[in-house]
Amino acid sequence: MTLQLLLAYSLITWLTAATPGPAVLLALRNGATRGFRAGLYSTLGNQIGLLLLAGASILGLGVILHTSAWLFTLVKWVGAAYLVFLGWRMLRSRDGLDLGSATQGDAPPASDAQMLRLGLWVSLTNPKAILFFGALFPQFVQPEQPLLPQFATLVSLSVCASVSCLLTYVWLASRARRWLQRPRAALWINRVAGSVFIGFGLVLAGLRRAPA
Repeated sequence: MTLQLLLAYSLITWLTAATPGPAVLLALRNGATRGFRAGLYSTLGNQIGLLLLAGASILGLGVILHTSAWLFTLVKWVGAAYLVFLGWRMLRSRDGLDLGSATQGDAPPASDAQMLRLGLWVSLTNPKAILFFGALFPQFVQPEQPLLPQFATLVSLSVCASVSCLLTYVWLASRARRWLQRPRAALWINRVAGSVFIGFGLVLAGLRRAPA
């Protein structure tokens, strides 16, 4: 894989991990209500879920890459549309971060095992993660090169980005809960992230498939 491709994937992965979603809301709630330990175990469960989603993507990725050019192009446009959609939704969002909605109002679990299972469930049902590994992941794999090293590199980057972002949210939430709930702060974050995602979507739409 080229350095340019790795840098582009790393940036998109970090932005995806840092933007508000079910996993981020869970991290914020855990940090604000249960402390760092609870957030650590739910983050671990979230990473197990990401590995399962990545594995599912890997099992079907070879077929997409080696079937036909039009199918690869279709996947590319789905990925671009996903980025633009995320950006558009963020730009339109004017809501603050609801720390109480991460688990549909359920009380935070008390045990480490419960927190781990909760993080796993949130990850496996997270539309952002599902669409990321199903639509964007294939765009950064070069079919003319060995697939396994590329998968290992990309998945490792995804896990590193997710762990660092979620644990940062856990740590910050206990110290900045009131600020996170302010609509003005959420609006600023959504505007910046939304603009960046739309830009990356347009760039992705213009990429050409490398010849096999």
